[in-house]
Amino acid sequence: MQACKKLNQIELPECEIYASCEPCPMCFGAIHLSRVKRLVYGAKAEAAISIGFDDFIADALRGTGFYQKSNLEIKKADGKGAVIAEQVFEKTRAKFQMY
Repeated sequence: MQACKKLNQIELPECEIYASCEPCPMCFGAIHLSRVKRLVYGAKAEAAISIGFDDFIADALRGTGFYQKSNLEIKKADGKGAVIAEQVFEKTRAKFQMY
């Protein structure tokens, strides 16, 4: 993560991360390990799945409580940011599907 490099530290307990979509399990793992205090995302994982991203791992993790066990505040963005994120995935789905 660029923030780790810029701040010259691995843990980022005073930082927040904003993402266009719910993170995949690998990205979530990196976020969790960095101890970021808050994650705000624009679109639900289903938006990424709808354009062809693999849903197997996301489905498997949903039942484990992995996301809930982290000491991380996770929030879906509201307002204009969330609408824009959803629109991006909707337009992408209309133009392109990975599978």
